[in-house]
Amino acid sequence: MALTWSVKDIEDWENVCNIIATVDWPADGTKKGDKLMNPVTTALIWHSLNTGIGRIKDENAAEVWARISFVEDLYGASLRNQDGPCKITKEDVIAHIGLTTNASFKDESRASFLKRHATRKLDDSAIEFRRHVERSKVEA
Repeated sequence: MALTWSVKDIEDWENVCNIIATVDWPADGTKKGDKLMNPVTTALIWHSLNTGIGRIKDENAAEVWARISFVEDLYGASLRNQDGPCKITKEDVIAHIGLTTNASFKDESRASFLKRHATRKLDDSAIEFRRHVERSKVEA
């Protein structure tokens, strides 16, 4: 199933969810002055898969941000700017209250969220360890 989203319920969505290209970017055909989706909006759309929460609302915005912060602590920042990696901010989440995706029809419980990400992180670390051991054997 494709990930779908709607920004229509975000206050001032035209300005929050869009940016204007300041330079030409030939690699993807972007021209200076083109309207593009804000990278923060794009990141929040995809984070709905990570967080297990399909709609950012006043009532759950703190939990959405907490989960995104946790995921970024585990795997790294979602965005980059001229200074390097940068994380989603509380203000980013607040500005996107009203964002809806089809990532979850029922919000995932915190326990399920934590289990899913802790399991993934532990599995990845164990795989990395086994690869390290195998490389050490080959080099010896």
